[in-house]
Amino acid sequence: MPCSPRLPATRAQVERVLRCVAPAPAPLFLPAIYEQKAWFIDQTPSAIARDPALLTRALLAEQEAIGADALAVGVDVYNVEAEAVGCEVAFYEGKDASIPGITRHILRPGDDLSAAAIPHPGRAGRMPVNLEAARNVRRALGGEHWIRGAISGPFSLAVALVGAEDLFIACLEQPEWVHQCLDYAARVIRAYATGYVDAGVELIVFDSQASPQLLSPAMYEEFVLPVTRDLIAWAGTQGVRDVPLVIGGNTTAIAELLVATGGNNLLCDFTADYDTWAGVARRAGRALRRNLSPHLLETGTPDAIYAAAREEIARGATLPGFIMGTAVIPFGTPLENVLAVKQACRDAGAGAAQASG
Repeated sequence: MPCSPRLPATRAQVERVLRCVAPAPAPLFLPAIYEQKAWFIDQTPSAIARDPALLTRALLAEQEAIGADALAVGVDVYNVEAEAVGCEVAFYEGKDASIPGITRHILRPGDDLSAAAIPHPGRAGRMPVNLEAARNVRRALGGEHWIRGAISGPFSLAVALVGAEDLFIACLEQPEWVHQCLDYAARVIRAYATGYVDAGVELIVFDSQASPQLLSPAMYEEFVLPVTRDLIAWAGTQGVRDVPLVIGGNTTAIAELLVATGGNNLLCDFTADYDTWAGVARRAGRALRRNLSPHLLETGTPDAIYAAAREEIARGATLPGFIMGTAVIPFGTPLENVLAVKQACRDAGAGAAQASG
């Protein structure tokens, strides 16, 4: 279905939503596009993740094709900091569209972290690739557009450094070392985030390894909440007022804990309980992004996707700070499927305008 043209929301419009000033006539449209960026320029995720010129082209092509209300700079968003301090990442050549992934961890529980290296964002690994692309896109789009540099959350980076099984066992057997590891991860993340701030863009934190499907709410509160709260508070000292915190999966059980992190744009993924999350967000005055499922977006018809998006938008019509989003768009998802969500946002806004006029 054709999507009516509309410029992305201005910074002031975005901030009104994030500050929960009032329910927006048309919700912000924030699809999660990472490896799919490559598809817009007939490249692969591995290619654009290693080349700042290709990543810049992909980001600008994404904006031209989708016209969402924000851009996120990043492809394989959980690998960059880990690779910069020594983890090995597998990339794929030719037309292989597989997502790059960690193949070797560098830490073992109990390792001495007192002298562990902190990367320089201008030199370490692929940090310069993303930072150069961020600067390029900021120059191309100007200061009004909301551009977020993707950074890992502390627990997800710790998983990349140590390995999931070893880290989860260490949470039970060596909790003090896990706190040290998370502190180290946070210092690495801050170094990278400083590069994004210097590039003139904001931040978006990804920490899906801390989802309740993997980590109990009690362990989240003990290990993850303090270091995440400190990271987001630090971002505020750098002038970054709006920090989205992205944890996928059914996060209903930790909704109140996620509010306590200080993130002001939280995620209610497609498997989470919307009614519970909406109540939490309303009481706390936090913006809330509701996602559609990646399976629907990849395999559904545009009409079915449009109907699902309109249903979610109707549920969020009275919630200040409601945002319409998607789970991560799989590589090769038809463009018309993503634009169906955008059209649902625009039509909701047009209907609200007619009703108020």
